[in-house]
Amino acid sequence: MQYVDKDLVSIQEARILVETARDAQQLVKEYEQKNLDNIVKQLLKAIEADVGRFLATEIEETNMGCYKDKETLSIQFLKALSEELDQQHCVGNIVEDSAGNILQVGVPLGVIPVLLPAENATLNAIYSLTIGIKSGNAMLLIPHPNAQKTTYQVFQKIKEICEMNGLPKGCLGCVSDVTENGVKEILASQDISMIIAIGKQNYINAANYQRPIIYGGAGATPVFIERSADIKQAVEAIIYSRSYDNGLLPATEQYLIAEGVVAFKVKESLQQHGAHFLSKDEEANLLALLQPKDNQINPTCIGKDALWLAQAAKISVAPTTKVLVSEQHYMHDEDPFANEMKCPVLAFYLEPDWMHACEKSIRLLKEKNNGHTLAIHSKNKVVLKEFALKKPVGRMIVNAPASTASLGLQSTLPVSFILGGFTTGRGISAKNITATDLTYIREIGYPDDSFIENKPSELERDFDTAILEKILTKIMEH
Repeated sequence: MQYVDKDLVSIQEARILVETARDAQQLVKEYEQKNLDNIVKQLLKAIEADVGRFLATEIEETNMGCYKDKETLSIQFLKALSEELDQQHCVGNIVEDSAGNILQVGVPLGVIPVLLPAENATLNAIYSLTIGIKSGNAMLLIPHPNAQKTTYQVFQKIKEICEMNGLPKGCLGCVSDVTENGVKEILASQDISMIIAIGKQNYINAANYQRPIIYGGAGATPVFIERSADIKQAVEAIIYSRSYDNGLLPATEQYLIAEGVVAFKVKESLQQHGAHFLSKDEEANLLALLQPKDNQINPTCIGKDALWLAQAAKISVAPTTKVLVSEQHYMHDEDPFANEMKCPVLAFYLEPDWMHACEKSIRLLKEKNNGHTLAIHSKNKVVLKEFALKKPVGRMIVNAPASTASLGLQSTLPVSFILGGFTTGRGISAKNITATDLTYIREIGYPDDSFIENKPSELERDFDTAILEKILTKIMEH
């Protein structure tokens, strides 16, 4: 039996993928925006028929999330993405003045590897490749070990569709033999221009690779209900958001802070809408199951619904339960609920007024350096302004479910499945990452009016030239 070194195979595959992508990108960077738009349009139209199959494979492979929620989210997201991409101009002449002078040119970056998570592998793969094509870049997918089958299926279908519609072969790639050394070989290559890491923290030290890194991380999002809020509407939004896809979306609420004067109403409304408040014994049982430590929880609990968690922790709950809630009087450094939990568990805190809530939100956002989104429910413009000005976050969601609104669905934010995590101390951007973030802008300068006004006339230039010739003639005679 012949022995094959998996690391060597992975490294060799990595080198071939990067070199092939580099050569293909030299071709695609000459494409006009209309050519790229046609490929993207055909892709989003053709991929719809296969999304259900990909999602079924994803749930079977990862054992995370809810198929119904994923299916609904995919339909909504891809429709919104298609509409938004129609309005984006990423490459070539993107700005010109009234005289027809080109002022700005969008330029593709080159070869961009994408480190994918296991969560929402289907949509993450589709979105990453789509914005890469839209912006004229070559994209290399690096699947999560727990979602390799799903990612490769999505990649193969997208590759097939795009190459049929004119994308150069090799412009899209996907690692099939994933090893740590193979991944490092790609990230250290001089032929890559940027790294996108979606939730993969162990590869995102920019000092290691000397490349700009976009960190599209998840975060434990604080949500504050202020006294002026519509309590029922706020609670419905939070329960819906926290339980959606079993808590797998990147900006799902995890810490609920209620102002003291409305705390009783908030708690009562939470219980009416599917929240189960844990007793101390039940809380101990749940923590024994979750085992939260060093910002990590038991992998088997990720993406499971509240009923599954309750049964596994031997907690008796109503069959309508959607979220498990731990009521905390104050936050401390050893609070296990400060760890990010990708499952429908909420920590409930009380604060006497919005100013204390403001400070609590900042502390929650900074705790363990993993917060990048904040949600608030309020009708008070002063409070909203204060939160907007002071919170160390990349996005703030107002009076809406944070999980979906943060993605740009039914909100004013850009449609994106990659939420920048610069505020977590990682990456180069805190915004919702779109195709325009995968290009750089070449600016073109022209002389302004003052330069034209002060420019010597042709008569003046002729007069100056005649004088100069006479002077030179006299010098030569002597």
